[in-house]
Amino acid sequence: MAPPLLMLRDIELTFGGTPLLENASFSVSAGERLCLVGRNGSGKSTLLKIAAGMTEMDSGERFVQPGTSVRYLPQEPDLSTYATTLQYVEAGLDAGSDPYRPHYLLGQLGLDGTEDPSQLSGGGVRRAALARVLAPEPDILLLDEPTNHLD
Repeated sequence: MAPPLLMLRDIELTFGGTPLLENASFSVSAGERLCLVGRNGSGKSTLLKIAAGMTEMDSGERFVQPGTSVRYLPQEPDLSTYATTLQYVEAGLDAGSDPYRPHYLLGQLGLDGTEDPSQLSGGGVRRAALARVLAPEPDILLLDEPTNHLD
């Protein structure tokens, strides 16, 4: 069996003296799909942010196989600093990425790239954000409530 692409082991995190995550562990291997299920406020989003390398943990281990790319789709994407959806998606590309992929993905998701992000519905924002995280063709895609606000 191949080693996991991403592994979290014994993750501990406390907010304001209250434990949010205690001994949380999981791993992701190539081709796997996982779903985190839990009550509101149970730490699912925080665990995904730790997996993405965006949030520090109090203790535990995060391992990502060298060369593995990880992308995170937040619950509330912020497109406010971009003039168009195309600019927003292109900003998520890595060096050497296919420059035509953003156009293709936006089209597949019902957008043309010229949309003003401030004028998009909640679903339009989610589709643009999905295009952004898919554009660099990541090995691991972490989706935080991806179907919220889809229209």
